[in-house]
Amino acid sequence: MEASLGPYVIRYRWPIIILTILSILVCVYGATQLRFTNDYRIFSGDKNPQLQAFDKFQDMYGKQDSILIAVASKSGDIFTAENLGAIQELTEKAWETPYSSRVDSLANYQHTQVTGDELLVQSLYEDKSELGPEKVKWIKDVIMAEPLLVGRLISDQGHVAAVNITMNLPEDSSGPEAESVYYARQIAAELEAEYPGLETYLSGQTVLNISFLEAAVYDSKTLIPIMFGLLIFMLAVVTRSFWGTVGTLLVVAFSVIFSFGVAGYLDILQSNTTGAVPIIVLTLGVADSIHLLVSFFHEWEKCGDKEKAINEALRINFQPIFLTSLTTIFGFASLNFSESPPMQDMGNMVALGVVAAFFYSIAFLPALLSLIPLKSHKASEQQEKIMDTLHYFARDYRHTLLGVFILVGVGLGLAIPSTSFNDLFAEYFGEEIEFRRDNDFIRENLTGVMALHYSVAGNGENGIFEPEYLSQLDALGEWFKTQDKVLHIDSIASTMKRLNRTMNEDDASYYRIPDSRPLASQYMLLYEMSLPFGLSLDNTLNSDRSATRLTVTMDNIHSEDAIALVERAHKWQLENAPALTMTDAVGPSIMFSHISKRNLISMLDGMVIALLAISVVILISLRSMKLGLLSLVPNTVPIVMTYGVWAVVVGELGMSGAFVSVIVLGVIVDDTVHFLSKYLRAKRELNMNSEEAMAYAFRTVGVALATTTIILVAGFSVLTLSAFSPNTALGSMSSIAFVIALLTTYFMLPPLLYLVDGRAEKTPNMDEFDDSESKAA
Repeated sequence: MEASLGPYVIRYRWPIIILTILSILVCVYGATQLRFTNDYRIFSGDKNPQLQAFDKFQDMYGKQDSILIAVASKSGDIFTAENLGAIQELTEKAWETPYSSRVDSLANYQHTQVTGDELLVQSLYEDKSELGPEKVKWIKDVIMAEPLLVGRLISDQGHVAAVNITMNLPEDSSGPEAESVYYARQIAAELEAEYPGLETYLSGQTVLNISFLEAAVYDSKTLIPIMFGLLIFMLAVVTRSFWGTVGTLLVVAFSVIFSFGVAGYLDILQSNTTGAVPIIVLTLGVADSIHLLVSFFHEWEKCGDKEKAINEALRINFQPIFLTSLTTIFGFASLNFSESPPMQDMGNMVALGVVAAFFYSIAFLPALLSLIPLKSHKASEQQEKIMDTLHYFARDYRHTLLGVFILVGVGLGLAIPSTSFNDLFAEYFGEEIEFRRDNDFIRENLTGVMALHYSVAGNGENGIFEPEYLSQLDALGEWFKTQDKVLHIDSIASTMKRLNRTMNEDDASYYRIPDSRPLASQYMLLYEMSLPFGLSLDNTLNSDRSATRLTVTMDNIHSEDAIALVERAHKWQLENAPALTMTDAVGPSIMFSHISKRNLISMLDGMVIALLAISVVILISLRSMKLGLLSLVPNTVPIVMTYGVWAVVVGELGMSGAFVSVIVLGVIVDDTVHFLSKYLRAKRELNMNSEEAMAYAFRTVGVALATTTIILVAGFSVLTLSAFSPNTALGSMSSIAFVIALLTTYFMLPPLLYLVDGRAEKTPNMDEFDDSESKAA
């Protein structure tokens, strides 16, 4: 019989409590050193090919981050003198946005016209005083006839316009981004106050980045208080002890502080993903304390001596708590195989929290229990009767239950391949976040935030002026317009056609590509020389004029559809536009489209290694090859069934869905470990046969398993209230897995044990359990 830590914990309880307090103080300081990042790029590792391609693209054409301020007319017509004047005022203020490099709007759109032999390039209007009825009508005609504007800076109905601010932010841009977005919201609010007939909405990549921070703040203010409230209620019900509840709350709170404190010293960047760490650690940390408290009160009620009860509770729970903590650490540590750094950070931080929860549970909690006044209470007879009923059901219908699990498991497993991968980053946020509400309005009324960027090269220096290149570039843009979900095309071909028409007395028949390279080159030279400061074509043409930027703006599009669109575009270009050399599509949209699938593939290695490591640990600790191998079944079936249920009910996997398997693996193993530990203890220490040991396992750990599962489901269900959709999916899938894991432990594991470990003829006598246990102790 193994020795207990109890005597040492009780003897050194004051040093343990003092060391615990000191460790927390040190960790509190470490937590103050944490840094938060809201850069969407962190979801792609440095070796991500889509991120590398996007960086190369931005080196050529400049950064693509922007703030878009949409202005909607309540009257339904933006083309009034007052509204156009408001846009002109907003444009002027937008130039003062911190870290801005360019502003595009209807007010500074560079209209081209010829006067004599001179090409004039100038804004449509510069002051609202010049906006008479005829001028307004002329402005509307020009704008609504320009493909580069409609669907980008003006809606096709003419009721919403936009001012787009291009940003040039530094690398570590959390502070500058917040400053820029704050200013943009301020001038938008001022516009609404001055012009009551207008409403403003903000979108763009820079606003999206800030929304990651806003979602994290929202979650911390709402989810953590909800989780603590749930924990207090459930612990009070389960432990029926004020001090037991307080002690457990201190354990989980200290575990969270330890996790964030060490993360601060290790300089682990915080993000929306790590924002889920407190909820996960709070939930997981409770399980250790629950098992210890349940055993403690059971032993105390039986022997009447609190210190002996602490000793025995530690003796019988140390190994299973250690094993479950270790397997949970393996599960979350395997997230380091992910290609997404935030998921690696979350896994490491949760693993740190689990380590802390283990030590605080087996040292601080018993030490605290030995000092505080407590009252023993009897175990609920009703709970024991329920566990006996579950045992009899699992025993009597074991063959049927195994058949049901096999049929359902195979059926759900076959449904998994039908799951599609989708990371729609524009919908990462709930309606609680302003960006989501504003972006939905802009998407429905003006343009989208999702875009594909291409660098399209011609034949060498100045090759973009070849008529063949321009014609095929124009044809490519027209092909994109025929594709589903495409809202707008930004191509230099449209500018070239407009210049050709302007230089030919605005004859509509000349709205086409110039006939010769010298002519196209001359037109572009005249146009560039006439552009004002800040509105050059450096964001569209590369330095030696060998390539141009092509941007395809899309409505919200599923990841697989975006990837399919990119593949179709390359195929069309190869077959129909041989003069063009296209790079791979780049941008946040295509990066996030690949994230889920790339991460799922990368996590397969992590899943296999975690499963093998956990199985070896269980096999060694149980000292039974047969039961160690048997444990693989109830540990993997819940994962397969969870993905199957998700495939049937939802049908899509996002970024977090790729990690659920390894996250829940380390947790659902806990049920198997605790059940098998009690089962083997009954056989080895109490000399019970298989059926008696089964009944003993149900009675001694069945209620605790149900309790911890309820807490796990409640805790992870809190994540479904998150304003960040990957956390919502993580909470939903994990909750499903935990429920299935409990059902598997209750109704699949016992039949399997009966099958491989034999069944005794004797029916267990429940009244003898306590006596047998006392003699063994």
